[in-house]
Amino acid sequence: MIIGIPKEIKLGEGRVSLSPYNIEELINMGHSVLIERNAGRNVGFTDDQYINAGAKISETKRKIYTDSDILVKVKEPVLEELNYFIPGPILFSFLHLSAVKELTDVFMKGKSTAIAFESVELDDGHLPILIPMSEIAGRMALIKGANLLAIHNKGKGILLGGAAGVYRGNITVLGGGTAGLSAALAGYGLGAQVTIIERSIARIRYLKDILPKGINVIMSNIRNIRKSVKKADILIGTVLIPNAKAPRIVSREMVRSMKSGSIIVDVSIDQGGCIETSRPTTHEDPIYIEEEVIHYCVTNMPGAYPRTATEALSESLFPYLLELISDDDIVKVLKRNPPLKRGVNLFKGNITIKEIADTFHYPYKPIEELL
Repeated sequence: MIIGIPKEIKLGEGRVSLSPYNIEELINMGHSVLIERNAGRNVGFTDDQYINAGAKISETKRKIYTDSDILVKVKEPVLEELNYFIPGPILFSFLHLSAVKELTDVFMKGKSTAIAFESVELDDGHLPILIPMSEIAGRMALIKGANLLAIHNKGKGILLGGAAGVYRGNITVLGGGTAGLSAALAGYGLGAQVTIIERSIARIRYLKDILPKGINVIMSNIRNIRKSVKKADILIGTVLIPNAKAPRIVSREMVRSMKSGSIIVDVSIDQGGCIETSRPTTHEDPIYIEEEVIHYCVTNMPGAYPRTATEALSESLFPYLLELISDDDIVKVLKRNPPLKRGVNLFKGNITIKEIADTFHYPYKPIEELL
């Protein structure tokens, strides 16, 4: 089987989907790998490393798409790549389709099969490929937010850890999942006051058991959200509903209640954002000010730290890629691998995730029926 690895062209995206070490394993198993020139440059992986591992280098993106059986990307295809999916190879990548109607339309028109990293789900509900990226995004949200508080960045000039005899900074984290937990721990480590707002009582009990006593974990309701948002120096949104567009749980009115120079980092922006004033930004132009509050809403946050993110991502996705290429018959593969089957967003042009279909009012077909 031919595995294709294109160079990522989303703005500010430095990651590559597979390392030379992964390629060597694929070659030893009898597969072929076609990778676009300089695909790993931002990570520190040279073309020679990929060649020595057994890959072939392609000078053009089109050849990667037309010659591959399975395409392994990091982020969803952007505008100039869309024409390659008519029909194109099987795509294995982050997709976040509930926030990208145009891409969903292209996959339907091209009768494409697309498997999303963020939808691959274990029997216990864990998302094994998404989790390491959520860890990175959570920690990064705190780093970016703390830096933006500096007065030269138009922030309110508060140091999160404070100083002797001085109040500490205040962080509110929306969502107690992987990203929220990582952000909260990072903020606590800097000495800030940290509050996590979570809707699941079972998750709240779990977090209270494992977290330092100095981190508050409270129930998500309108009163608690309104109060916590108002006092936050940094508001970090990490709300995730798998496969669905993120719910807007913070209104513009709540944002308006924050003090001038406060910071919002919306990690949920990949899925549309959980704050009414959020809109997608890029690493090249990451912030904007709305309601006198600085917003950081970059849709591919881990791409800023491509070496760490690539190593974490490639190792988490690789076992599932091996399953995916274990048989030429994709139907057989999906039938025997429930996590991968749950990851299918479209199968031969049919939307197989109800949340995506409902978002755009499109027809939905369960993957079980199509297999």
